Amino acid sequence: MKVLLAEKPGKLRIVEMEKPAPGPREVVAKVLHCGICGTDVSIADGTLNLGKGNEPIYPVRIGHEWSGQVVELGSETKRLKVGDRIISDTGYSCGECEYCMHGEFGSCIEGRAIGTIGNCWPGAFAEYMLIPERLAFRLPDNVPSDVAALVEPAGVGFYGLTKTPVGPGTNLLVVGTGPISLGGMACAKGIGVGKTILAGRKDAKLAIGKMLGADILVNIDKENLYDVVMRETNGRGMDVVMDSTGAAELLNLSVSLTRASGWIVLPGFYERHIDDFAIDNIIVRNCTLIGGAGTPDMQRRILDMLTNGHIDLRPMITDRYPFERVLEAFKAVKEKNETRVKILVDF
Repeated sequence: MKVLLAEKPGKLRIVEMEKPAPGPREVVAKVLHCGICGTDVSIADGTLNLGKGNEPIYPVRIGHEWSGQVVELGSETKRLKVGDRIISDTGYSCGECEYCMHGEFGSCIEGRAIGTIGNCWPGAFAEYMLIPERLAFRLPDNVPSDVAALVEPAGVGFYGLTKTPVGPGTNLLVVGTGPISLGGMACAKGIGVGKTILAGRKDAKLAIGKMLGADILVNIDKENLYDVVMRETNGRGMDVVMDSTGAAELLNLSVSLTRASGWIVLPGFYERHIDDFAIDNIIVRNCTLIGGAGTPDMQRRILDMLTNGHIDLRPMITDRYPFERVLEAFKAVKEKNETRVKILVDF
C-alpha cells in the first residue's frame, strides 16, 4: 500500500509499505479522507517543538484526522462489521492501566499518539489504517465521511470548552480562525452557548466562522478587540475565552478579556517558553487557565451533534486534493494561508 512518510526533517515522500493485518481485537480500514493538521506540517518540516519527551521519532507515518471504511476484522472483534465507516480516537490507550480505569485515557501508561510524536501509532496518510476496535467509532448513516474527518480538530477545541461551564447564557470569545477554533466554536453553538465573538485576522476565515454560528466577527487588524468585548459585555468581560492561536502576543490580551472568575482555554501549542506572561492577572481575579490538547470521548459527542443536525462542520473544508497530490496539498497549507481552514486529502 502507498503511505505518506516523513522520513526525516524536511523529507516527505510517498513510499510502499505492507498492508497491515488485524490482530484479534483490531480492524483494518480503507482510508477515505485525511485532514492536514499544522502538527503534520511541523513534523514534515522538522520544526515541531513541544518540549523534552515530546519529539517526533523519524520516520513518522503522519495523519490523525481521518475517516475510513472497515475491510477486515480481527477474530475477536464484536462491535464492527465489514463495510462500517469509522473514525478513531487520536491516541492509542491500553484500556487497562490505572489511568484508563479512571477514564483518563490521555494519560495512559502505554499511550501512543497516532501519527505524531514519540513512538507513535502509524498514522492515517496511508491507503489502509490499522486500529483497535475499541478505539474506533462507527459513523451514523447520515454523517458524510469527509465531514467526519473534521471531528478530530473540532474535538480538540470542544474538549477544552467542556472543562468550563460553557452552555446557554454563557458568552464566549474565540480568538483564532483555524480548525480547532472554528470547530470548537461550532460545537459550543451546538450545545446552545450564548453570545459568541470570533476574532481573527483573515476575513475569509471569519466569514466561515459566521457560517458556523459566530454572532460577532472582529478582524483584529481593523478593530480594537478589547473595545468590542467591553462594549458587548458592558465592561464585564467574557465568561469563557478560547485562544487557539499559539501566539504569545495575544495571550495577555485574551486574559484581559476574561471576566473575573472566568475561564481561559488554550488548545493551541505555543512551542516556546513565554516571557512577560501576566500570570498575576489570572490569580488576582480568580480566573481558571485550562490546557486542552486531548480529545477523550469527544468523537461520540460530536457525531451525535452531527447526526441530529445540531452542527454542520462542512464549511471548514476549504480545499481538497487526491492522495496522489498529497505533497502539493502540504505545500498549499502555507500557500493558501489567507483562505485555508482545512485541507482534506481524499483517497
